[in-house]
Amino acid sequence: MVEQFLFYSEAHIAVWAGLTASNLYSLWTGLQKVSGSAIFYHMHHSLLRRHFTTSDYMNDFARWVWTYLNQPALAEKLASVDPWEFTSVRDVREKLLAYLEPYVGEMETFMRVPERDEFQFIELRSLAFPTGLTAIDLPSFRDCLRQVGHGSLFYHLIEARLRLGRRSNDFSEWLSDCLKEDALAERINNLSPYAYNLWQLRSKIIELVEARLS
Repeated sequence: MVEQFLFYSEAHIAVWAGLTASNLYSLWTGLQKVSGSAIFYHMHHSLLRRHFTTSDYMNDFARWVWTYLNQPALAEKLASVDPWEFTSVRDVREKLLAYLEPYVGEMETFMRVPERDEFQFIELRSLAFPTGLTAIDLPSFRDCLRQVGHGSLFYHLIEARLRLGRRSNDFSEWLSDCLKEDALAERINNLSPYAYNLWQLRSKIIELVEARLS
C-alpha cells in the first residue's frame, strides 16, 4: 500500500532578535551571534517575502549593504549566496561571514548609518500544521497542489531542504520513495524559487505531473 502524502502548511511570526547593526563590523559580529532562526528568516524566508514585495534577488543582508552602506561589490557577493544550494543554516552563515570578513579586515573605520536605517535582526517563530489534504497517487497529488496555499508550498519546497538536511524537497522525496517516480521527482527538484515565484512553481509542478499522466 502506498504511503499517503500529507500536505502541511506553516504559520509564522517574526520577532526582533535583540540585535541591530549600524555598520559593516556590527553586521559581521551580529551574524556570528544570532540564532539560526534569524539566518533562516533573512535568507530563506526572504524568498517567500520577495514573491509579494519585490522582484530583486537580494537577501535581506545584501539589500541592506547595498542600500544603506553603499557597498555594491559586497552586496553582490552576499546576494550570490543562494540558500537553495545549502542544506544547513550553519553553512549559509559561514558563507556570509567568509564574504564579509575580508571587508571588515581591510577597513580601519566603519561608517555608521542613522538609527532609523539600522539593520534589525529578526527571528522567525513558525508552526507547521496539517491542511487536511492527502495524496495517494499522481492524480490526487495534482488535485491537492491546486488547492494548497503559499505556506504549504514554502514548507514542502524550501524549508524541507533544511529539515531533511539534503538537496531535496518533500514532494520529490515522496514521489521517488513511494511512487518510484524518480524522473518526475528530479524534474521537480530542479525547479528553483529564484527562477519562479511560488505560484509559478506550483503551476510548473502541476504541468510536470500532468505531462507524466498523459
